[in-house]
Amino acid sequence: MTDDERAQRIEDLVRVIAELTRLKERHAAMTRHAVAPDGVELAAYTALFALVNDGPMRSSVLAETIHTDPSTASRYVTTLTTLGYAERSPDPSDRRAALVAATDAGREKFEFIREQRNLRLRPLLEQWTDEEIDQFVTLGNRALGQFEQALRLMREA
Repeated sequence: MTDDERAQRIEDLVRVIAELTRLKERHAAMTRHAVAPDGVELAAYTALFALVNDGPMRSSVLAETIHTDPSTASRYVTTLTTLGYAERSPDPSDRRAALVAATDAGREKFEFIREQRNLRLRPLLEQWTDEEIDQFVTLGNRALGQFEQALRLMREA
């Protein structure tokens, strides 16, 4: 493969990622009220999903997990605790720090959002085989891992 051919493949990949991002944003805007009728910005629910999936963690770890800055993660935690979807408690390993965890209400909200999202995405994937979905997930996870590694190296440089 020539350098020009490789460059074209990279351009094709960037275009697909950009289009998926654009479509995800449009989809989120169109379904926002059904998923988050409480008016909370959808990005705050990324924090809730991390808390449900990964368990209690410090806000700083949450920020790293959802790839945002600590002040944004703190704002999400404040929003989620105000709504009763998350709670803070002392970190047993360092009483000066706090752990953030999903509450029962937060887990219920998580399930509701997941059900609504899956209901809306299912028709989009009707023409995909299970193997194609698995392949897309495998390749997507591989790309995400490599991109995350590249970002870590950039931060360390």
